[in-house]
Amino acid sequence: MKHIIVKIIAFSFILSVILLSVSYASKNQTLMNKSNDKQLKEKLIGIDGKTAVAIANKWHGDKIDVVTFVTPENVNFKFKDGQMISVPLPDDVMMVSIAPYINKTHVCATHYISSCDAELKSTNVKIVAVTAGGKTLINKTMKTAPTGLLDIWLPRNQAISIAVSAKGKSATGKIFTNRDSKTCETTLKLE
Repeated sequence: MKHIIVKIIAFSFILSVILLSVSYASKNQTLMNKSNDKQLKEKLIGIDGKTAVAIANKWHGDKIDVVTFVTPENVNFKFKDGQMISVPLPDDVMMVSIAPYINKTHVCATHYISSCDAELKSTNVKIVAVTAGGKTLINKTMKTAPTGLLDIWLPRNQAISIAVSAKGKSATGKIFTNRDSKTCETTLKLE
């Protein structure tokens, strides 16, 4: 009988140590997350919109758990504690992320840097963007990000014709850069 009681006491002690360790690790992780969030938030102080987009893309690649998205006005960072930090885009240009595709796409209007994913990852894409007045804004080959998207900066308040080609296929479309326009273009099917 004594033997069983000793085993129960030993088991209870070991279980208590394990539970305390888990509780300490959880509290310690929470403190580390808060400290990490504070450091991330500090990186956003005083930056411009283009730098904010670059940071959001880097954080996505580094798998940092912050929700980031781009509207025509701002680059937005939503942290786990619910705090939102918005960095204004420049007054004269806005960012539109394009995702040309061959087989699959997704419906998208607001570009979520932290989660948008497209088909043509790290792919060279020839892009030509021309204003309604005939001014060529972009005429070059660019490489899509590892997410399959390509961020382009375009002047505001324009209707821009866009032509893209990759893998021997091409597509054309229109991009609008008004205050209520999409920041994610996923309808360019390469054929």
